[in-house]
Amino acid sequence: MLKDYIPREKLLGATGGSIYKLTVLASKRAMMLAEGEKPLIERKTEKLLDIALEEIEKKKIEEFKGKNLPTGRQGKNKKDKEEPKEEKKKPAR
Repeated sequence: MLKDYIPREKLLGATGGSIYKLTVLASKRAMMLAEGEKPLIERKTEKLLDIALEEIEKKKIEEFKGKNLPTGRQGKNKKDKEEPKEEKKKPAR
């Protein structure tokens, strides 16, 4: 848990007042951190969800809109991580 409590009102502003959107935003960002993304803030804890919530509080990430990524995200998309598919070779005649 964060050393300092972050009031929910500060966090809800990032999602237009929706606690459900806040939950999704924080969980998606925590998953990105778990997959190797670098935190956008200096770590105070090793807990990924706490890092994600602090990033939201400091406006380092914003609400996901469709398939857009949060502001400040640096890294590769899932599509970039996929290995290129090999072309099928036609049998010699």
